[in-house]
Amino acid sequence: MEFTIWDNPDAFAERVLPELMKREAEHSLMIGILENIKRGVYPTYHQMTVEDDGRLLAIMQVTPPHPLNYVIVDTSRAQDVHTIAVSALLDRDIPFTEIVSERVHAEAFAARWREQTGQDASPFMAQGLYRLDHVNDILIAEGVMRYATTDDQALLEDWYRGFEQDSGLAPSETEKVIRTVTMMIENDDVVLWEVNSTPVSCAKRSRPTENGITVSFVYTVPEKRGKGYARSLVAELSRELLKTKQFCTLYTDLTNPTSNKIYQEVGYEPIMESAWIRLAR
Repeated sequence: MEFTIWDNPDAFAERVLPELMKREAEHSLMIGILENIKRGVYPTYHQMTVEDDGRLLAIMQVTPPHPLNYVIVDTSRAQDVHTIAVSALLDRDIPFTEIVSERVHAEAFAARWREQTGQDASPFMAQGLYRLDHVNDILIAEGVMRYATTDDQALLEDWYRGFEQDSGLAPSETEKVIRTVTMMIENDDVVLWEVNSTPVSCAKRSRPTENGITVSFVYTVPEKRGKGYARSLVAELSRELLKTKQFCTLYTDLTNPTSNKIYQEVGYEPIMESAWIRLAR
């Protein structure tokens, strides 16, 4: 088997996209980040493949400090790939401390990590990947959707920190929060649900692929939860996105029954279980 590090994202894309597009929705995370790398969004990135006699077996990509995105192409060779990947990633000192992959492969990678390093690998989040092709006819809550403006900068910075806290993520540095929210607003990516001129919930579009797009950063202020605002906002945003895309995707925390319920009410259907695992090194 050959472990290859790619230094040209266009060449990497040419090698891996035909395979990733066979399951575009399931691989939307890797495809979307790859497109952002090509656009220069991430200053630091690492892209790798495992092949055998010209046959693609696995694809890896990481934009530190984010998790390593790990895709197994040939499941019949998965166990051998895990062994090769763990050793090669460590030998080449690829910087990552977390991995996101289809659950069975993330867990197998983590087991091999423990065996080869003697270090811990602990589950962080069990995720569900959902796909929507049509928005259900649901009752829409009081309020309206609007795109965020620069006047919403401070509010969205606070909500971004609240979203990280609710998700169990380490708090981002202030500069990163400001930069991320500024980019969201400048790109018209983030929308708000407003009731009587007061914002109560937000969501954003992200990581567009050829035929799909992801909905993320769904957050409602704690005192306004349980009123259907997030469900209504996701429905309206998804309906808007489907005007130009064939499908929408989103990730959920499978331990949160409320979010999984409301997304399915909107029309999102589960297509894959994913696992986010933290690796000691």
